[in-house]
Amino acid sequence: MRKRINIMNWSKLLSTEIQVFKKTHKLPQKTQIYLLNLLHELLSEGFSLNQSIQFMTLLIPKYQHSLEYVNNELMIGHSFESTLEELGFSLSSKAQIFYAQRQGNFIDALKIVATHLQTKWDYRNKMVKALIYPAFMAVALVILLFGMRAFLLPHITSFISAEMYEEQIFVRFIILFFTYLPQIFGLTISISLILWLMLDFYILRLPLLKRFKIYHKIPIIRSWTISYCTYKLAKQLGSFFASGYSILQIVETLETYPIDPFLTEISKVIRDELIAGTPLPEVIEHTQLFTEVFPIIVKQGELTSQTAQKCLVYSDKLFHDLLTDIAKKMSYIQPILFILIAVLIMAMYLLMMLPMLTMEGF
Repeated sequence: MRKRINIMNWSKLLSTEIQVFKKTHKLPQKTQIYLLNLLHELLSEGFSLNQSIQFMTLLIPKYQHSLEYVNNELMIGHSFESTLEELGFSLSSKAQIFYAQRQGNFIDALKIVATHLQTKWDYRNKMVKALIYPAFMAVALVILLFGMRAFLLPHITSFISAEMYEEQIFVRFIILFFTYLPQIFGLTISISLILWLMLDFYILRLPLLKRFKIYHKIPIIRSWTISYCTYKLAKQLGSFFASGYSILQIVETLETYPIDPFLTEISKVIRDELIAGTPLPEVIEHTQLFTEVFPIIVKQGELTSQTAQKCLVYSDKLFHDLLTDIAKKMSYIQPILFILIAVLIMAMYLLMMLPMLTMEGF
């Protein structure tokens, strides 16, 4: 009996290991962009969705197993957007394609999502290129500092008398810095880890609206939070209004199909306020999660029957402005890293020159 149980346990363990090491269906972001653009072209030429996926297995043989997964899911009746998460697409992209399909704009949505992904890819590459060299230099210098502490510090301290150590504050500072370098480094890592755990175990587990309201109070990311929330809602309102939906139909659709948690939660707030008789621009203003301009745009759009067009134009502007602002602020990290590198180089130089400086009566 025990042998049988052991065999069953080993078989379960083996099957688990097989699941872990099986091929993933996730696609790199560059391939995601190519897939959506190609699918848009094929569908525009009159191919069916199944025919397009089958044809793409020949065009992208490296990810044939991922496309076969999509094709198999379509064959058993699953929708295309339900496969996107398995392919590595973000929740926002999945939601945008799903709601576009409900509006009858599926083909156009593929091109729009691909364009947005390409824009984010370009901005991310610019930031990575700007930060990768100074980051590499900083890591290399930290390793070098630890090496100097291990091999040079004992020899250098042997040249310095106790009287000199007590009298010269600068000498004492340099020696103490290198002596307690592991503790300083460990404390920095510990503080960063504690902050990350607080973010992971508390903030990231809150409902999205509560989470965004917390972000709204943090000066560094407050403007990003407002722009991101406004972009998401303006994009969907514009798309739905352009397809002939009323505001009540929009919030009902967002609640019935909770693809995007943020849109689902904010739609419940909007619905309750609308039922209470509050106009949409005032509802948007009361939430205090959106830009001050957004309710004005919606109000003007209602007066001129151009709400859809104005929301779509405004959402695109917010999207590009948000990425530009993030890239601009992230670029400030580069000079900070270079200053850190300069300080570390100076510390290394002073440590090596310390015996000469002390002998000269520094």
